[in-house]
Order: sequence, then structure tokens, then C-alpha cells
Amino acid sequence: MNIYILEDDIFQQQYLKQLIEKISVQKRFQNVKILATTHPRDILEKITTNVGYNIYFLDIEIKNNYSNDDIDSGFELAKKIREIDNYGWLVFVTTHSEFLKLTMKHKLTALDFIEKGCTELEFHQAIEECLVLAYRKKGQLVSEDAFIFKNQQVEFQIPFADILYFETTEINHKLRMIAKTRVSEFYATIKEIVKNDNRLFQCSRSCVVNLENIETIDKKNREILFANGSKCVVSRTKLATLLRRLHSM
Repeated sequence: MNIYILEDDIFQQQYLKQLIEKISVQKRFQNVKILATTHPRDILEKITTNVGYNIYFLDIEIKNNYSNDDIDSGFELAKKIREIDNYGWLVFVTTHSEFLKLTMKHKLTALDFIEKGCTELEFHQAIEECLVLAYRKKGQLVSEDAFIFKNQQVEFQIPFADILYFETTEINHKLRMIAKTRVSEFYATIKEIVKNDNRLFQCSRSCVVNLENIETIDKKNREILFANGSKCVVSRTKLATLLRRLHSM
């Protein structure tokens, strides 16, 4: 589970991070990664290239000290997150409870809305409840047709329709997943991926494509084209099989 914290008060940020670490140990959560930052773009860049189950603790009001950052609140970051991650859990941590109506207006469904003014015990309990619920729900399907992958290094799921293709990287046993809204890297093998769903097809030694998202095939240049402009090369020995598979769908 990936946990992201946006908080511009460094003392409150570290307090929340340490609290989450403590709860994670007590509850024996596995594979927890925490990113705490004052910079909204840090979170967006991470979730664009990362896979996994996400929960976000966002301070609604932050002081934007970054001239190149157009995101000036946790609320704005939440809207950006929803463009990339429709299934992550949002938790707003703020001194302004009146912002609750604003999140509802923009359909930013939140797991909780925690006020900083509550007692230390109440704050601790609210954070713990959010973490426990998110952790328990991490295996819940993100869609009726989800691609679910798990090995010793990583565990994630994504709507199958979002996947374009997987390819190898320059790092041994590390793959890159190209999806409609993100490009993510994780440790796995091509063999592990292709056996996961019969709608996936290994078109070369280094690439596995989602047959349902192929736009066109350039037979002359042996290239698979996708709607976003991405391309994959098809090996000579795989082209005929690929065409048969597509015709049979």
C-alpha cells in the first residue's frame, strides 16, 4: 500500500508520518511505502510512474512556495489525482471543515475529513480507522474487468481496458506498463504477465500487448499502433498469429 502525505507544516507532516509508521507496525501492514511532502507535484509524479494501492492524506490549505507549481491546495491536488487514480482513497486533513461541501460539490469522494483541531486521541483514531479500512479494501476489484497482478515484489490491479502494453526496460526483470493515463514500472517478467490473461499477447521478446486496445497494425513495418500514438514492434514469427488472434475476437 502506498501512502501519500501532503502537508506544508513540516512538524505536522513528520508527526503524521511517524503516526502512520507506528500504526502500520502495530497492525502488521505489509509492503507499506510512505511519501511525505510539501510539494503537490511530488505526489503526482510518483503516482504517474508507480503501481499499487494508494491512500492520500491531504492538507487542503497549503502555502505554495514553488513558482513552477500550479497546484496551490490539497483540494486542487485531489482533482489532479482523480484524473490519474480513480480508485485511491482520499483523506482530507484540515482546520477548515467548511471545505467538506466543496469536496462533495466536485464529486471528490473522500474516505474521511479529519479536523486538525480535534484531540490527539481522536486524531490518532481517525487516522488508524482510515488506514485499516484502506488496507482491508486493497484487494477489492477496481472494476468488474480488472487486471490483477501479484508476485514477491509488487501487488496491484488496474482496469483491463486501461492497459495498452507492457515492455521490458534496461533493468533486468523490470517492466514498464503503458496505460491510458500513466506509465508505471515494476519488477516482474514478461512470462508472468502474459500468462495472466488470454487477451494479452506477446508480440516480441520484449513486449506484451492488450489485444483489445490495438488500433491498427502496420503489416509492412510490423508495428502495432494504439490510439494514443504509441507503437510496438511485432516480430516476424508473431505477426501471422497476432492477425489470427485479432480476427477471432
